[in-house]
Amino acid sequence: MLAFAVGAGLPLAGSTAAQSPRTRVVNEPVCASPLETGVRTRRMFCDVMAAVLPEQSITITIPPRDGGATLYFDLHNRFDLPARDETVRYARHLAVVRVVDESGALIDRAAVLREFRSEADLFDRLSGGARPDGVKGVAPGPPEAIRVTIPPGPSVIGIVGEGLEVRGADGRDEHYDAPGRPVAIASNIRLEYTPR
Repeated sequence: MLAFAVGAGLPLAGSTAAQSPRTRVVNEPVCASPLETGVRTRRMFCDVMAAVLPEQSITITIPPRDGGATLYFDLHNRFDLPARDETVRYARHLAVVRVVDESGALIDRAAVLREFRSEADLFDRLSGGARPDGVKGVAPGPPEAIRVTIPPGPSVIGIVGEGLEVRGADGRDEHYDAPGRPVAIASNIRLEYTPR
């Protein structure tokens, strides 16, 4: 069982009023497994894949900068949805992800823990699917706002999956961490930095 505090990354600051006038924001992550846009929010969503290196999951390139940088993103559980004629099954997901540098070295960890009982427990639905209503059979749960301080040095960072623990209606826990398996969903990914 994973023993991890939810929201280990610092909570997202509500205001950016204290930013330096030179601060820049980039929001162009490269997703190894993009999930299309949200039907309601129009956000782009990416799978967070169990991986070691950024290019195996989500990659963010940091332009030349003075000092460190700050990474912000929303972390969502990745819920499988039943077909229309199936009964919704309870699920509790604890997903743990790592923020790493280009070599895979750990910068920080973050986690999200949510339960799924009905579509009311979802944050959005994903377009581009084969379901009759044109949506995918997976969907993001409510977001956990994550903030991670990136030290000076790395020019590329990534968000990679560490593991997923799923508890079903029978109370049994199953753990997933095989390379290439999606463990969570990320959205609203952006990086603040001060250019040189």
